[in-house]
Amino acid sequence: MKTTYKESDMYKPIRNLLAEQGFTVRGEVKGCDITAIKEDVLWIVEMKLSANITLIYQAMERQTATDWVFVAIPRPKNARDKTFPKLKKLIKKLQLGLITVALDSPMKQAEIIIFPVGKDNKNNKKTNLIKKEALARTVDTTGGSQTKVNTAFRERCVRIACLLEANGASSAKELNKLGCEKDTYSLLYNNILGWYKKAGKGLFDLSPVGHEYLSENATSSLIIYYRMQAQKHLT
Repeated sequence: MKTTYKESDMYKPIRNLLAEQGFTVRGEVKGCDITAIKEDVLWIVEMKLSANITLIYQAMERQTATDWVFVAIPRPKNARDKTFPKLKKLIKKLQLGLITVALDSPMKQAEIIIFPVGKDNKNNKKTNLIKKEALARTVDTTGGSQTKVNTAFRERCVRIACLLEANGASSAKELNKLGCEKDTYSLLYNNILGWYKKAGKGLFDLSPVGHEYLSENATSSLIIYYRMQAQKHLT
């Protein structure tokens, strides 16, 4: 029986490979399938189940943010595959890197086949936005998946919602003491997602919309994590 793979199946092996080398790895950051940051260096990986022109264009676009750009595909099933050497030649010509993932193996390991030629560490607006978003996240999103992306903004809002759920009506200052960021009052006041409501002078509580969101997404890793964190503050 033929096994059907998804693009997201490549994420964990690649994530493990890069994490073992000391990178902080995050999926689905500013349109990038995978971002990896170590010290001040940014790597970007774009994944596809087959090498095609869309993958190449995506990778070339990422080169505006960093020279460390890789394309990732499943490893060739046949050692005699004549298209693979041609692909490697193109990858080298474009100064990209290449990662293959052994999806057909029980180990499902990822391997770096080609490193990018460029070694410059770009420092432009696009680079900094990607780094800032990736490093602001605590809970990861699987790269290549079609699920809603847990942005740094959404993560901050979920943290606040879980603390309000656990502690009841609270002020921004109280939430700051529990680990929320300095912009907590702004998030509560502007209430872009509709998760909060006023509960007295300087106090905010979880709105019905907020309760519904936490209930409907109770099994998501983001909510599980911040509910656990909120409970720790109660003990």
